[in-house]
Amino acid sequence: MNIEFTCKAIASTAIIVDCHYDWSQDDLTSMVERYFQQYVILQKVEYSQGADLASVRFKWQQHDFTLNFECYSQSIWIECPEHDSAALLAKLYQLMNLK
Repeated sequence: MNIEFTCKAIASTAIIVDCHYDWSQDDLTSMVERYFQQYVILQKVEYSQGADLASVRFKWQQHDFTLNFECYSQSIWIECPEHDSAALLAKLYQLMNLK
């Protein structure tokens, strides 16, 4: 599986991620592994999977983020639960687009 993730857009509450790959729930484990191989500066903390949604908590510069995969719509996005989430998401977006 050769997937390249890109940051498609940013909003005040999320970074929208794209991968140009027709994926399903069966691909989630491999996709999560590939994501953290591509962005080695991010530290994976916890993986959880539900019926149609998988979430991965991760840390960057000691801040908490969540990477979400929604299978039905094939949506991928990053959220930040911290009080200064908009600024943190903007910094992370900028860093992820340096590739």
